Amino acid sequence: MTDDPRLLAAIAHFNDGDFDLAADGFEELFFEAVRDEVEFVRALMQVATGIHHVERNQFRAAIERLQEGVRAIDAITNDRGYDFARLRADVIALLPKIAARSRGNRERIEWMRIVERGSSGRQ
Repeated sequence: MTDDPRLLAAIAHFNDGDFDLAADGFEELFFEAVRDEVEFVRALMQVATGIHHVERNQFRAAIERLQEGVRAIDAITNDRGYDFARLRADVIALLPKIAARSRGNRERIEWMRIVERGSSGRQ
């Protein structure tokens, strides 16, 4: 799966801030996933979908998807070299910011990136 160009494209969309396209790409892979691929792709799909909901001001749905993403991250048995510990921490840190946004706070949110373990993730 890690060499699948669709996965790489979906990750690139995510890291470029195009969460809708990323979620669509991860969803396509999710329906083809087998064995330990399922939670790997589910985690990415739920995080991308959650952020997309934030962008649409659908805060309850965003929090639900992101929490589901954390549960999927916790179930991953093969991270395929990606830093899911960091992604999990970033999602957990994002949840109170979404709650604040739902109460009218318009402070800019810095979105996370999907990076390989050991990478700084900076551009």
